[in-house]
Amino acid sequence: MSTVREPVKKTMYKGIAAAYTIILLSYWQLAFFGYWAFGTDIQPFILASLTTPEWTIIMANIFAVIQISGCFQIYCRPTYAYFEENMTPNKQTNHVLRLVFTSMYMGLITVVAAAMPFFGDFVSICGAVGFTPLDFVFPVLAHLKAGKMPKNSSPIIILNIAIATWFSAVAVMGCIGAVKFIIDDIKTYNFFHDM
Repeated sequence: MSTVREPVKKTMYKGIAAAYTIILLSYWQLAFFGYWAFGTDIQPFILASLTTPEWTIIMANIFAVIQISGCFQIYCRPTYAYFEENMTPNKQTNHVLRLVFTSMYMGLITVVAAAMPFFGDFVSICGAVGFTPLDFVFPVLAHLKAGKMPKNSSPIIILNIAIATWFSAVAVMGCIGAVKFIIDDIKTYNFFHDM
């Protein structure tokens, strides 16, 4: 049976805690300062709100493409696995066929995203319904369900319940906001329209 030994467990916890802290602080900093700078005039695509300096906009777009390429590989892996299992004739990995199916899938998704100018609003719904609960609510509830709490750990339990409650509310508010934006954007909807 495979188990996680104590030193590895502590190192993993430190790494995960550091990663979540950095992500949380950077996203919240961007959200608060972005709202402070632009208010409600911010565009759905944040970079569209910026005008100068031009090199920062170019760099931000390059970094967005790099991040999205990585996300495609992670979040679309089940789709790629389905293609490989059902589309390969002899069940052996064919790298050319894998490249063709992956490229076709990425191209199709890109065309769909470009066709719907409010695709970002759909992505917001996915984040509110899928990623927020999976990243912030489920791990806390799984930790509580595991029940391996030290004695006198009621402050930890209260903190975990508060985190799960807070991010559940964030997910609900995010979903409501995304639906509102879709309703607003659909009034002026045209295929391949630049927002």
